[in-house]
Amino acid sequence: MTSQTSELAQKNRQLSALHEISRAIARAQNLDDTLELITRRTTEVMQVDSCSIYLYNHNRQQLTLAATTGLNKSEVGRVSLPDGTGLTGWAAAQRQTVAVRDAFADVRFVRVPGSGESKFPSLLAMPLVSHDQVIGAANVQTIEQHTFAPAEQELFSLITELAAIALDKAQRVHSALVQEMHHRVKNNLQTIAMLLRMQLADSAGLSPHEALTEAINRVLSIAAVHEILSETGVDEVSALSLIRRVTDSVSATMVNPAAHITLTVSGDDILLPTRQATGLALIANELAQNALEHGLTGRDEGHIAISLIHRDRQLRLRVEDNGRGLPPGFNPDTDLGLGLEIVRATATEDMNGKFFIGPNRRGSGTHTQITLPVSF
Repeated sequence: MTSQTSELAQKNRQLSALHEISRAIARAQNLDDTLELITRRTTEVMQVDSCSIYLYNHNRQQLTLAATTGLNKSEVGRVSLPDGTGLTGWAAAQRQTVAVRDAFADVRFVRVPGSGESKFPSLLAMPLVSHDQVIGAANVQTIEQHTFAPAEQELFSLITELAAIALDKAQRVHSALVQEMHHRVKNNLQTIAMLLRMQLADSAGLSPHEALTEAINRVLSIAAVHEILSETGVDEVSALSLIRRVTDSVSATMVNPAAHITLTVSGDDILLPTRQATGLALIANELAQNALEHGLTGRDEGHIAISLIHRDRQLRLRVEDNGRGLPPGFNPDTDLGLGLEIVRATATEDMNGKFFIGPNRRGSGTHTQITLPVSF
């Protein structure tokens, strides 16, 4: 009778804890609030020293630390576990529970420098699954070695099921808001570009207004970023798709349809966050415009080759043309025009990268290269 009473009391505590967590989640206003509440309440009701949630990035096939109560807060958004890596990664990949008293002795354990996990020997991890899709993983950890009893595993399983549903809903709402935001930004930028085009048309009889054409293309290069984001509903942009859209726009506004001038884009594709993508779009736009305006202007034929190379955590954007080349005595420190000054400032000051311009090593024309650090 005492055992039954104890078991009943334990079940009541579990139900009370789940009810408390569900009420807290219902009050959460956004994804970050939901994550914070789940980790904090789970730490309290399970009486552990840490609870962490990792969200799964399907494009990069990795788990990224999204919230924690015990690991280093500075590592949120920075610590990533490639698919199946570590005990928590294994739990997500295998869709199984991991419960270990001594995590450091387990062959699946992978130490993540700077995470602060070295003080937690015991770990219980489970996948977060919604609509039969793994959306992340959660774990709880203790400072003292601890054997997670079946009742504790059952409670955590119920919490993760509840958390998966809540997080899936929060992510869908977040995605819809992001998509709508980018769609509106794109439309506003395209409206500005349309007004600039109208001004250009009204002034067509006076002068070519090359500066105005360049301004239109700069606006459209930013619009291209948000156009892709609004289409995909995620916060990352395919670099090659972005560069192709930008160069197509530049070609449409600056290349004489009667001329045989081609622009090609090739290389390694990579997903970039919004800020880096915007910088890359501006750089690609300016380099394509510069090659057309100064290298191939007045010519009936020519070629601009744009390539993207992703190596050793660096992204190299190369633009080569077979035009007239740099003028005699050209000094990159003093002779850059507005477009190339924008490129250099964006690459070196905004994106901590490097800028180079020189003769085309493959023959006549100009070779320009931007090297940017890429961190994941």
